[in-house]
Amino acid sequence: MGVNPQGYSPSHYEKVQLLLTDRILGFYMVPEGDGIWNYNFMGAKHSANMKYLLTLDTPKEFYHESHRPSHFLNFSALEQTGLTTVATNVEGVNPAIEVDRENEFD
Repeated sequence: MGVNPQGYSPSHYEKVQLLLTDRILGFYMVPEGDGIWNYNFMGAKHSANMKYLLTLDTPKEFYHESHRPSHFLNFSALEQTGLTTVATNVEGVNPAIEVDRENEFD
């Protein structure tokens, strides 16, 4: 590959002094409104052309419930039914087995 790989040029960067200090505070810019920035679990809702406004705020954590509403809808549906359907990919086993769910805390 060599010292300068194909497509590389020393003009692609500029050497600057790095300043480490506790006197300068950083900030985050997050989407305005609901603050959802992680569409990893909601792929169909994301669009490369979507428009949004930004605001200064602390971003929600990666696995925050607002980033994955379908997971919590599934959890609430399970709690309402009282029975859980267990899906399996094991060969020779019924793929939908209903099992009783006990509440150990009541």
